[in-house]
Amino acid sequence: MEHDKLNYEWCYISGRVNVLECQLLSMNFYERLLSSQNIGNLFANLNNTQLKKYFTHVKHLYEFETLLDDYYYERLYEIRTLAPDTVSCDLFLIKNDVINLKNIFKASIFDREPDRYLRGTIDKDKLNAVWQVGVKSFPEVLNDAVLYFKSEMKYLKKALMPFVIDLIFDSAYLKYIEFVCRDNSADIIRRYLAIYQITRVIEIIMRVLTLKLDKGLFEKYFLAGLNANNAFRELVSGSTQLSEKMLCEMLVETHCYTSPAEYENIAKILAAELSKKISYRYDIMTDNYLMDIISPAKYTPFGAEKVFGYLCGLTTEFFNLKLVIGGLIRGIENNLLRERLRKTYV
Repeated sequence: MEHDKLNYEWCYISGRVNVLECQLLSMNFYERLLSSQNIGNLFANLNNTQLKKYFTHVKHLYEFETLLDDYYYERLYEIRTLAPDTVSCDLFLIKNDVINLKNIFKASIFDREPDRYLRGTIDKDKLNAVWQVGVKSFPEVLNDAVLYFKSEMKYLKKALMPFVIDLIFDSAYLKYIEFVCRDNSADIIRRYLAIYQITRVIEIIMRVLTLKLDKGLFEKYFLAGLNANNAFRELVSGSTQLSEKMLCEMLVETHCYTSPAEYENIAKILAAELSKKISYRYDIMTDNYLMDIISPAKYTPFGAEKVFGYLCGLTTEFFNLKLVIGGLIRGIENNLLRERLRKTYV
């Protein structure tokens, strides 16, 4: 009986997602935005979409960040309210909780006000209390990160604390992704999350190596939290060079729920992007690869993968809109904006 009820609930939310999917913007739309001759043309293009509810006057283009936040989070919270469980939505919101936690801890250390609050799963008042009392409603892995940092503070120089905060909470977030991946029954979501996790771990490792940051702190506060295996540690230690073979080993070690042929394909793409140094192109390439993975979810009639796929598409749309509208208003060259656009879901 409970199983039938759950199926019925996924059917209902999947019907709503079908409607919302039809409103997602295609790559052709961004080309039209980029061809806007002036602010008036830009406004007219937006006025032919669901965004006309938010951009009711041309002057609102200069408030685009706030208005696009409203658009994105209204959609996200609507889905979160209707879904049988919140896990799919929380994957997108808990990332903001992590950023908020980092900002609160850094602000508390240096006795200043935190940076702006991002909408997540925990409201602002509870977040502000985390430094004193903690927040029990966080996932266990984030609560553990809070306690871990507090226990380590007495051993750290104040100047190193912001770096350690980033390492501990980035590690905790990626560990949370791993737990969700392991517990998820939808193969397409598990594959997406596993590859997302490994590409982000590699990105963080490469940034640490490029910037020549403290490897000891990195291993203790980041890799240890992830229970990282041999290939990761060898790369950080400098005992071996990054190669397709090493990337394949990393993918195999993290059990990415995919085939040996795809391990080789991903490793080849990653190695090409990392051959010199990590750059914005790495983010574009990995985001596009992940979109290719999740895109077949559009054709699923109902279920968690249907909802998750839409949310991935919505999140990419949120990024692309901020990129293009903000870039056009600030006079950035179209070619620079175009090459940074991510693949769309529709």
